[in-house]
Amino acid sequence: MVNSFYCTNIFTRNAKELIKFYCETLEIPMLRTDCDDYNGVYLGFIEDAPSICIWDAAQWDAPVTGAMSFVFVCDNLDNTCLELERKGLVFDPPEKFDWGTYELRLKDPDNNEVVIAEYLNQ
Repeated sequence: MVNSFYCTNIFTRNAKELIKFYCETLEIPMLRTDCDDYNGVYLGFIEDAPSICIWDAAQWDAPVTGAMSFVFVCDNLDNTCLELERKGLVFDPPEKFDWGTYELRLKDPDNNEVVIAEYLNQ
């Protein structure tokens, strides 16, 4: 049976834009690549942990992946928002939720949801 989670694959028509968004804008490290810097790119924070892998759908004759929701965590969401604004992102203000998170919701270049959360009172 299943015994581990490896990665989430994103097949996209916009691999370069998507990788730039995650690596440069959100500063998620590129862990490695299977093909080149714009195809088979693994993004994450810890080697050998589940990651996001971005593939150029045209090179593989694969259908584009449907919309996903990615949740990331930061230590200080207000500071993160200031950094993202300096990089040119425009977004609605973050919201505080009763379950204990302060969340910013964005869309990546493929229209996937990106949530950046700060855990409050922990």
